[in-house]
Amino acid sequence: MLLEDRKIFTNEFEFDETVTTLMDDDAEYEDVQVMITDEQVFIRQWDDDREKYEIICMSPKMFYELQEAMKRPAGLFRVELTRNI
Repeated sequence: MLLEDRKIFTNEFEFDETVTTLMDDDAEYEDVQVMITDEQVFIRQWDDDREKYEIICMSPKMFYELQEAMKRPAGLFRVELTRNI
């Protein structure tokens, strides 16, 4: 896949969560939804064979670390978080 390929996704901002839905432009994979609350992040994708969602749950900090990891080369890293007051 080229970086110039178009990407389709939606963002929905609800009262208590943000939902991002990633859609596969080639229709090879089911949509992936990322549901973020103050306390948890859920990533889910429909599995036709099992007829249910496959779900991963993590803390917002773990999700942030996942995003940071995708920007880094191989190695061991520590992410320092600061809180804005």
